[in-house]
Amino acid sequence: MMRRRDAMKGLALLTLTAACGGPSSSVRVVVVWSGWELTQFRRVLAPLVKEGTRVSVQSGGNDLAALVGNRVARTAAPDVALIEQPQMVDADRSRLVPLDRVPGIPAGWADLLIRDGQSYGTWFKAAHKSLVWYRRDRLMGDPPQHWNDWVDTCRTMAARGRPPLAIGAADGWVLTDWFENTLLSIDPAIYRELAAGAELWTHEHVREALRRLGEIWAIPGVFSGGPRRALLTQFDGALVDVFQHGRAAMVAGADFDYPIIEQFGNAPAKWFRFPSLETERPPLMVGGDAAVLLNRHSRGGRDLITWLGKPEAAQIWAEAGGFLSVNPAVTGYPGDLSSLADEIQKETAGRPAFDLSDQLGGRLTGADGRGTWKIFQDFFAEVAVDRAPLERAANRASDALAAAKAASS
Repeated sequence: MMRRRDAMKGLALLTLTAACGGPSSSVRVVVVWSGWELTQFRRVLAPLVKEGTRVSVQSGGNDLAALVGNRVARTAAPDVALIEQPQMVDADRSRLVPLDRVPGIPAGWADLLIRDGQSYGTWFKAAHKSLVWYRRDRLMGDPPQHWNDWVDTCRTMAARGRPPLAIGAADGWVLTDWFENTLLSIDPAIYRELAAGAELWTHEHVREALRRLGEIWAIPGVFSGGPRRALLTQFDGALVDVFQHGRAAMVAGADFDYPIIEQFGNAPAKWFRFPSLETERPPLMVGGDAAVLLNRHSRGGRDLITWLGKPEAAQIWAEAGGFLSVNPAVTGYPGDLSSLADEIQKETAGRPAFDLSDQLGGRLTGADGRGTWKIFQDFFAEVAVDRAPLERAANRASDALAAAKAASS
């Protein structure tokens, strides 16, 4: 999820220190969060600070990989990092310190951070990325249950001059999330093989997923303000379009959209699972942030990671929203968000379908899959703006993805 924080400029260094007495230990931690999310993380750290630990929190943004990969001056290197890409464990394992397994973490999640029998991270935060948020007062009829219902609803609303969808296509990761949910519906096995690095980007099921996206993106009048405006709209702007201005009825997203909706929304938010065909299993794509230790001599770093692995730490942020945990001991989510945590815990305990782009990391052009973002934005423009034939556009995008994979191998 680092990608949705790209608007962050530079590095913000925040030092938290106990108000009285000298610190018993100190730790430097780098995160991808900024703004409201960083404030919540600081709240999570407050109990450690109260006990005397001095914590310097650095918002790394796009520099996170460099900080973790030791491509900066030693004095700037953090003791702990919160990473969202399991692939970084492979890329930077020589820099990471093995950790003890944390009780309460499902085996499938723990396995994402295990290499050669050793655990290299502790999951702190999870994300449910297979949601469609909607306004009941803007939606015509009941929420769609399956893909064809969704397409029919969108066509009907668009034909009546009531744009059904908002989409933040300026953030390429929004488009890849659409694709990943659709591919996960069609062929979970191909999804996992791609995540493992297989060169299957021209597979028929990849092209089928692209055609399915094109089917809904190409509907005339489907997007508020039109597809050209969508290409200039960021993910949070799409949420504001729906829940503050009522320009559309629905927006595909994730649980971490909740605080934005709460802050800017003028209407109650509801959601349904990202639709699949009736014969398919609804997708559940997840993301998350794991704490890794980079300084084996940092007592404060070990203490911080131990704290983040406890339900009591997660509880602090969970109660504010925009946060889910894979640990069932965490409760107190606002509204109905506990049901989303239940879905993650029950449906991903064995083998979670982690965000494909976050698993690919640097395997595709660009440090964290950015090459795919541009390909999907081009595909979006081709089908939604230029109204190109779906088959041709899907094949072109599929070939471009395959070429990006080959170039990065």
